Amino acid sequence: MFKKILMTAAIAVAITGQALFAADMTKLIPEDTDFVLQINVAKILAMPEVQKQINDEFEKQAEQKKTYEEIKAKSGFDPLKDLTNVVLFSSGKVLDGKEAVSGALIEGKYDIEKILKVIKEDENAKKDVDITVVDGFNCVVPKNSKDGYGMFLDNQYVVVGSQSGVEAVKSVKMGKGKTVENNKAFFAILNKVDSKSTISGAGLLPQAFKEKCKQNPNAAAFANIDSFFFDFNNDKNMVFNLNAEVDKAENVNNVMTQVNGFIAMIKMFATQAGPEISEAVNMLTATNNGTTIKLSLDIPAEKVAEIKAKLQEKAKQMEQQKLEQQKGNENAPRE
Repeated sequence: MFKKILMTAAIAVAITGQALFAADMTKLIPEDTDFVLQINVAKILAMPEVQKQINDEFEKQAEQKKTYEEIKAKSGFDPLKDLTNVVLFSSGKVLDGKEAVSGALIEGKYDIEKILKVIKEDENAKKDVDITVVDGFNCVVPKNSKDGYGMFLDNQYVVVGSQSGVEAVKSVKMGKGKTVENNKAFFAILNKVDSKSTISGAGLLPQAFKEKCKQNPNAAAFANIDSFFFDFNNDKNMVFNLNAEVDKAENVNNVMTQVNGFIAMIKMFATQAGPEISEAVNMLTATNNGTTIKLSLDIPAEKVAEIKAKLQEKAKQMEQQKLEQQKGNENAPRE
């Protein structure tokens, strides 16, 4: 049952093929965080093409729709209407031998009493999870810890993730733990993120990653990148921006050289994927302003529609060829 509820909450993501991220929830993100991915769920679900895709998928997946409607009616929770934002957070640091802090903050509208009642009344749920209260917070704890650990912070926020991640958020919520605002290096980068974007995020480059870069002549300059932040929007044009912060001004030219080489490689591989993909990738550019290097991809809405139509037509042709081949095999004489 617990897995069913998680599946219901994930349907909005799974059937659109997209992930999620949220508005400003920094006051709940733990101090040790060094990567954040924010997804504006409400913005994604409001897109006409997404709404159409959801309806089309429900028509194809009758059993999935049945589960969705069943859980929605009993729990009072409709992920397609009640989910607003999701923020994934993590830290590459392992403190005192414990697992790295990681989890997801999910913003929405929750009737906690109804949701817990649904779980308690399901006999199968008793085999999967335990419902408990920790420091006044209602928790759903799978018997198999690998399935995750969830806690209702209130009627607006839920945190799921590793035990260390959930406990870190709980500590912040109770006023005992420090927030990411105290992580000066990362918070400075987080403030550059456009949180109104459909998807956005930021991170500090782990030292282990930098060391690996140093060992590869073709990527050595990337070891001079300290952090990055990015955003994606699909309001009209399809726009993606990735910004990298270089440690020193004298290292910018070397990083730019390797970035341009990386872009050239991507464009070369894109030609093998077909003209539609190649045409889009060729719009990728790299610029720099001070110690910030920016990769940008801005595809006009009409070009996105054109490329999508070509890809759909190509998919239809491939499917037709497959059917004709199967028909030919069936009609082929047998020995």
